[in-house]
Amino acid sequence: MRKMLSGNILLILLSCPILNTNAQVKISNSSGVINEESVLHLESAANNKGFLLTRIALQAADNAAPLASHTAGMIVFNTATAGTSPNNVTPGLYYNNGARWIKMTTKAPQTGDIKNGFQSADHNGWYLLNGRAVSTLAVNPRARATALGFSTNLPDASDRYLKNTNGPDSPGTAAGVNSFTLTQANLPNVTFSGTTNITGNHSHTYTDNPTTVASVASGNNNPVSNTASVDTNTDDSGAHTHTLSFSLGGTSQPVNLVPNNIITNVFIYLGT
Repeated sequence: MRKMLSGNILLILLSCPILNTNAQVKISNSSGVINEESVLHLESAANNKGFLLTRIALQAADNAAPLASHTAGMIVFNTATAGTSPNNVTPGLYYNNGARWIKMTTKAPQTGDIKNGFQSADHNGWYLLNGRAVSTLAVNPRARATALGFSTNLPDASDRYLKNTNGPDSPGTAAGVNSFTLTQANLPNVTFSGTTNITGNHSHTYTDNPTTVASVASGNNNPVSNTASVDTNTDDSGAHTHTLSFSLGGTSQPVNLVPNNIITNVFIYLGT
């Protein structure tokens, strides 16, 4: 059975139950074919009418009230702001999954949102962060950029990673480098030890101390015998060290710190 209903007959329909479960129902202010796949077919001849859902004030996402119980597939328009996180509700369209209310939303970008993309130019209100002058933007995007604190230039995200603020630093500030140079303080506290090469047989020259002359010629740095005999040892020089130096072969080349990555462009949403 098919039923064609016009405006005033809808009131009769809503007050009288339809017992024939095989029926297709069409509510319209004009004649036309009923969609065979639909249980209920709504149509506006002038295409200027909408479908108004029941409007109720929900109390919380996990609370069926003001309905008696959760019913999977139930759809309502909530008019209330109520409940506490994570079960708070705000005005909007909700459906019920049999255990809780779930808001049906499509998130629109907000001014100041950031995204990565393979696009190479501005698009749909998204502006490439390339350090350009804010004055080159259209009037509305320019005002939104200024409201975000970018009164002179947009930030330049070229060759940079995004970093969350630590509190004191300001969003949009460019910082950091992709290389660094180690200093001695960065090295581990390790002591290297070893011995020098054996130089083979060799001798040290010295000036003998004659029995009758005890003086040493000025500027003579050779060791002096400690007795009158020439067959003896040189004077003890006391505690002393010998130095050893060797090259590490380094060239002070900075360490390049760029992890494996994939290249994208960074955009900020300023609208149109």
